[in-house]
Amino acid sequence: MKALYTTRTRHMLQSTILTMRGQRHLRGWVRPRPGSGVTCIALLGVSLVVTPPAGAGVYVPPGFEIVQLTNDANDDRYVGMNNCGEVVHSHYLLPSGAGRAIFCHDNGRVIRVTPDASYNYTPDINDEGMIVWSGKPTLQGVEHIFLYDNGVATQLTSTQRYDYCPSVNNLGHLTWYRWFQDGCEGSHCEVFFYDGGSIIQLSDNGFSNQSGSINDYDEVVWTRYNDCVNPWVSDILLYGDGMTSVLPGPEPPAEPQIPAINNLGHVVWGSSAGIELWADESTTLITPWGRNPAINNHGDIFFLRWHDDSNTWQVWAHLNGMFYQLSDDPFWSTDGDINDYGEMAWEMGPWEQRDVRMLRRIRNGDTDFDLDVDMDDYAPWAGCLTGPVETDRLCHCRFLDMDHDRDVDLADFALFQNAMGTVVTIDDHNCCAAHYDPGCTHPDIMACVCAALPECCETTWTAACAAAVTSLGCGECP
Repeated sequence: MKALYTTRTRHMLQSTILTMRGQRHLRGWVRPRPGSGVTCIALLGVSLVVTPPAGAGVYVPPGFEIVQLTNDANDDRYVGMNNCGEVVHSHYLLPSGAGRAIFCHDNGRVIRVTPDASYNYTPDINDEGMIVWSGKPTLQGVEHIFLYDNGVATQLTSTQRYDYCPSVNNLGHLTWYRWFQDGCEGSHCEVFFYDGGSIIQLSDNGFSNQSGSINDYDEVVWTRYNDCVNPWVSDILLYGDGMTSVLPGPEPPAEPQIPAINNLGHVVWGSSAGIELWADESTTLITPWGRNPAINNHGDIFFLRWHDDSNTWQVWAHLNGMFYQLSDDPFWSTDGDINDYGEMAWEMGPWEQRDVRMLRRIRNGDTDFDLDVDMDDYAPWAGCLTGPVETDRLCHCRFLDMDHDRDVDLADFALFQNAMGTVVTIDDHNCCAAHYDPGCTHPDIMACVCAALPECCETTWTAACAAAVTSLGCGECP
């Protein structure tokens, strides 16, 4: 993929970056300071397929579609999602202006988690439906950490310090950071961990520790900023098994920050070098032109890229070894998350009037996501049939709700039978057609062709590469 990235300096974005401190939203090329404060709402029932304008640089991966979850005048941001396809975000309450509420989209159902007259933001959600966020119980005071489980919201912290940006794993354990308002430039923050019963402070170094991420093995990563030097420097720290270590990254002044960790122990972060991946005790540059990544348990990565031609941030993905541009808007598209199905959600839109988009799996009967509908896709049906009754938290069975009516019944099975024997449509990176970018959208075919013709994955997928699909026995082309 041709790199179009041009380095943006810390100072160029200082006046426009979000004022939230270390959140999972666009913290961007500028590292924000700790401080100000910052359930799923929509135009209920709206699920609009977004058609990119002609000539747009959007490439949707095969088997996926882009839908818009919210479409109103209110401001929706700080997006998180889980493996059940549930998306959480913070919604500004208009016209009353009575704070921000946390909402959750559950495959067509919209749940409001928090009340009026409170200020809530940066939610996260695990696969059990537990939601955590940072917020104020009233419009005044400092931020605390809240936990919502089985319809009950609990305030987890109650100090007079500011608690920000919780991340929750599937055990119901959390990490977040606390701002102490002292230290160099008032930036002192420390990282905390909640194990379901007690709260433990993981860092105690007096620097600015922010942007934590936790996996299901209670491994936690975060950024440690040193504001006592000019220019400031940063490191990525990893906590696990009672030990904290510094992960090897690029040489200064790369400023690594905003890490994420998956259950394989792989850590991804952004820096002036680009998107970097720490795995198997070594660091690899994934792309030289990205920031603010999120990673799933298959190593797929959501990230942002600055586009100089439009002066905007846009959403990109690295899925199955391929790069995809998922937005090409005249405004910023930022703050995203990714699940293990390769589905993603992010905020988009003009400033103070943002909405939420989602890249989701098309419900076409391809339940094993191998780009065809065959007998292998039949297996999940027995365990997923609910009858014609709307069902909350369909979770993994949602892919069989082919008519999107929140149940899995005989009407869906009839659609599945009609789809048997079909092949999922391939997009503009079709392995059987020449295109400008290297590689193609079917990973097995791509690997087979590129083993013999490596230039097909290094420069351009030419007509010779397309012809090799059949001649090398990598697949069949019409």
